Formats: sequence, structure tokens, C-alpha cells
Amino acid sequence: MIGCDIEEILEISPQCDERFIDQQSVPELADLHIGVSGVSTLQEHYKVGRKNPMHHALLFSVAGEIEVTTESGICKVAHGQLIYFPAGQPFLMQLKSKMWRKVWFELDDNSVWRRYLANQPLVVDCRQTHQLYHLLSLLYYEKSVELRRPLVKQLDGYIKQSLKVEHTSNADEQRLTQVIDQLEAKLHYPWTVDDMAQLANYSAPHLHRLFQKQFARSPLQQLIEMRMQKAKYLLANTNWSSEQIAEQVGYADVFNFAKRFKKSVGLAPGQYRKSNKSA
Repeated sequence: MIGCDIEEILEISPQCDERFIDQQSVPELADLHIGVSGVSTLQEHYKVGRKNPMHHALLFSVAGEIEVTTESGICKVAHGQLIYFPAGQPFLMQLKSKMWRKVWFELDDNSVWRRYLANQPLVVDCRQTHQLYHLLSLLYYEKSVELRRPLVKQLDGYIKQSLKVEHTSNADEQRLTQVIDQLEAKLHYPWTVDDMAQLANYSAPHLHRLFQKQFARSPLQQLIEMRMQKAKYLLANTNWSSEQIAEQVGYADVFNFAKRFKKSVGLAPGQYRKSNKSA
């Protein structure tokens, strides 16, 4: 088997940036049975092999991709995916792309984590990668115990949530959900179909077919619909100007925004606000 040839390897170039968070800096990790964790941006050269790891490892791929070798074979892990390495089983990770950004956790090999990890696949799509990246980055700098407490609670929630994904569900649906989540979070961004396809790790034509099947709209039509829904909410619930709202939902030109809004909703932004403004 391939895994039998894996040795202890640690090759990391100076261009790699790794920030470690352990129980000494964040004692609350002990309550979660997490020994050490970190956020890493890896470039140039990165090759790490473990022959007989003492801990379970969860790695959340935030950007880029990595090549992974285990006893099951070789696979590539893209952004928006979760990798699970069980304790006692060898693995090798090699950077084959320009960059890989990850969030990672070493978990105690105890009954708590064995229960959660009992049926965990090696690689699975994951919606929590960006949330975990930002949470752990905040924890790295936060010195206040009081302010760390809610962050640690959220961290625990997102990790457990990622392990409760219905792994038999349709992979296309999971990736579409990831795309929609990113669009919703960045409606101001000038998205193209190619951008969305890259997020899903699909070709643009395949993504178009999936959007038509799921939403009966093209990717750009769905984006416009989401932007108009957000604009309706902002018009009804804030005092922001049309210019501010237009910018928030991805329109640099307020006149183009107003034209699109009226075409989609049937009312000009000002008319919609008068009819729907909250008390």
C-alpha cells in the first residue's frame, strides 16, 4: 500500500507563514480536547509526512489546493474542503500549486473525538472553512479571556457542525451552497461566472446547468436576484442613500442600480422605500 512508504518529513520554505495557537496561549482549547491549532499560508515549497501520528487532524482548505497521499491513494484537495487524518494512520501532504491556505486542528485521540469522527471520510466539502479561518485568526491575537470565550464557543460549534454534514448528500448541492454563501457574503464584489465556477471547482457550463436545475436561473440571474433582495431589505430597514445601497449590492453606478431595481421589482427604489419603510 502507498501509505507504507510514507516517512516522517518536514520541508517548509521560508515563504510559508504559519501561526500556531496552543493551550498555553488559549487555555480554553483544553476544554475542547484540541492540543494545538493554527492558520497557515503555504507557498513555494511545503512537504509534510507523518508515519504514525498520535493525534487526529482536521485541516480546512481555505484557498488553493494540496496533494494528499494516504494508504487509500493520492488525491487533490481544493478550497472549501475538509481533510481528516486519523491518529495512527500515515499521510503525506505536498504543495503542487502556487499557494495553499488552511486552518488546522490536532485533536486528542479520546472517546469524545472518536465519537464525532467515527464515520468521517478522508475528504468532504465543507461550508465552514472561511468562518473557522477568521475565528482562529481572531483568537491568535485576542489576549482577553472574556473576549475569547464567545470565540471559542463559536469555534467549537463550527467544527462540530462541519462533522455533521450529511456525507451521502449530493456533492453538487453542497458546492452550490458554498457558492451561494460566498455570493451572499460579498454582494458588492464584481462577480463573473468564471469566478463562481472557480469557487465550486466546476467548469462554467457545468455550473450554469446546476444553477438552472436548482434555481431555474443562470448564475448571473441568481446573483441579480440576491442583490435585489438585499437592496429591498436595505431600503426598508435603513436610512442609507440609494448610492450607498447600490454600492453595497455591487453597482458602482446608481442609475444602473435604479434601472435594474425597477425592472426586477416593478418600483423605483424611492417608491419601494416609501411603500415598505419600517416604522
